[in-house]
Parts: sequence; C-alpha cells; structure tokens
Amino acid sequence: MKNRYKILHIIGGGEIGGAEQHVLSLLKGMEHTCYDPHLVCLTRGPFSALAMDHHIPTQSFPMHFPLDLSPLPELIRWSRKHAIDLIHTHGSRANLLGRLCARWLKIPCVTTVHSSLAHDYLFPWSARIALGLDRLTLPLTSGIITVSDYLAKEVASRGGKKIKTIYNGYSFSSPARNLPAKRQQFRDKWGIPANALVLGTIGRLHPTKGQIYLIRAAQQLQLRFPNLHLLLIGDGPLRQELAQELKNRNLSYTLTGYLPLAYEALPAMDLFVLPSVSEGMGLVLLEAMHAGVPIVASAVGGIPEVIRDGTDGLLFPAKDVKELISACLTVLENPELSESLVQSGLNRCSQFSMDTMLKETMQVYADLLIGKH
Repeated sequence: MKNRYKILHIIGGGEIGGAEQHVLSLLKGMEHTCYDPHLVCLTRGPFSALAMDHHIPTQSFPMHFPLDLSPLPELIRWSRKHAIDLIHTHGSRANLLGRLCARWLKIPCVTTVHSSLAHDYLFPWSARIALGLDRLTLPLTSGIITVSDYLAKEVASRGGKKIKTIYNGYSFSSPARNLPAKRQQFRDKWGIPANALVLGTIGRLHPTKGQIYLIRAAQQLQLRFPNLHLLLIGDGPLRQELAQELKNRNLSYTLTGYLPLAYEALPAMDLFVLPSVSEGMGLVLLEAMHAGVPIVASAVGGIPEVIRDGTDGLLFPAKDVKELISACLTVLENPELSESLVQSGLNRCSQFSMDTMLKETMQVYADLLIGKH
C-alpha cells in the first residue's frame, strides 16, 4: 500500500456552475488526506484560473469540439509522468477522455454525474450524441457517483453499475452573518429600492434552468405586488433572449451576469425561486436555506430529495406557470408559513454537510485503490 495517492479530476471548466463548485470543494478538501489533488480542464475558461488561485495543481488540454480525441495522447503521457493513481471525471467531455485514459493506463476511473444528460444541451442532436457516447464508455468506469437518487436511477437505466449517491455538501462552518447588511449592500449595488419585493434566482441562463417560467409568473404577480422586482443572477446562452423577454413584459428587473460569489447576494431576495426543468440536486437550494430565504422550487430531478414540500419550501410542477404563481402567492401572503419554511430549511441544510460529502467520496477512492493493490 502506498502512503499517498494522486487523484486527477477532469472537467470541461468552461464556466463555473454547480459541478465546478463541487469539484473545487473536493480538491480543497483533499488537502489533509492521503490523496494529492490534480486538475485537468478541457476548455479554456475561468475554472482553471480559480483552481490555481486556490493552489491546486492545474493543467489544460483543450478539446476543440465535443468528440475531439486529439488531447488524449498528451493526457495519457501527462498522467503517466505524474503517476496518477485514479481519474475522477465530471461531464461528457471529461468522461470521454478520462475513461479512455484510465483504461489505457490500467487505473481506476470514477465518474460523478451532476445532471441529466438529456437536458444539458441546447440542441436535441447534441444530447443524443452525449448519451450515445456515455453508453459506450460507461463500461470503462470503476464506479459512478450521482448527486441524487433520481440521477442514480437514470444512470442505471442506461447501463450504469456500481452506483453510489453522494449528495452535494455545503460548508456550514459558520452561520450566515450580517444578513441585513448584505441585503442593503447588494440592493444598493444594483439600484434595487429598499421597499421592493424581490423574487430571485441563481443559475446558468440556459433552457434547463427554466428562468422563462419565472419571468412569465412575475408578470402576473406584478398585478398583485406592484413593487415586485426580479433578480436573475448568472450568465449563459439565453442572456439576450431573456433580457428581451424582461423588457417586453415591462418588468422591473436586474440581470447581473456571472457573479463569482453569488450566494452572498441571497439576502437581497425576499423569495428564492428555482424553476428548473431538470436538476441533478440543486446545490443553490442549500445556499438559500443557509441564507434564511424562503424557497419555491420545481419538483424535478433531485430537488424533492432536498426540499420537503410544505416543510422546507413549496414545490410546483415544472413549466406550470399557474402553479408557480400559486406557490409564490402562498409564501408571500403568509408570513408565518414563510418563517416556518425558513426555520425548517436552516435545520435541513445542515444535513448536507461538506464533511459527509468528502468522507463518502474518499471512501469510494479507498475501496477502489485498496482493491487495485
């Protein structure tokens, strides 16, 4: 048995979303374990720079298109040179190269599935290619981690084996502080009136996140609450389309673009809405709970595994604007219910700890590496 093992995480890294936050947490969490972290990014994006800021050994091997195998020989040479013991992949591109690399080097490969492949792409043909490649390379994995039981069933349905659910963890090392000051800070930053009723969401501006349904609901809610203001935090391919939709509906809104520490702005919201069409788990829900903001979310994917309907938040059927409006009204017009949801959420979120996520992931590594030796 070796005293220390080198673990290589591979991810696209073209943006910083939930998967990237998850990977960064794992890389940082390995610091005081028997595992040495390494990171490879497959696109030139902001994530590699962020990882290097945290002193994570980082390398880029850019793929020029989704099926580009040209970086594979260099990735194999690099992995062999650095004596990598296990490869951990995140996302379609990483799965393709990482699984092939691990098989060539005869080392274990673990894949974490963060989301539903069928909903991750702007075009149906892209999703079909990704699903086809995943089925082909799934047999090359030594183990699969999913961030919800919902995703575990989905992966099993396309042939996945040795699947373990490990929920995303959130760092609750200290309670949320200075919430009124943060509320004022971000409202001042974006020129949001102090008396505005702010409905907010955080996420990529992508069809799978469903912001369009929140915008449609807000138009109707504005008739009941003239001081309503929409706060959309994030960036993505739908930015121009959503901006035009907001203008056409004559809504009061703030479209912030990408915000590195988006969770810090949560206290600026009176209600957090996650209107996703598909969601692996919804790490942002833990952040909203921790910030003490009441939650309305769609009942899709792993969300019901995090939010107990009527206890920690209110759930509605995805894409159902009428039910979304009803859920928002129920929370906004019932302060006692809102406070109950917040208090329950604060208790609930502590069950999804970073320590538990790290411990369970390290155990997956140990089982594979001990078996290998």
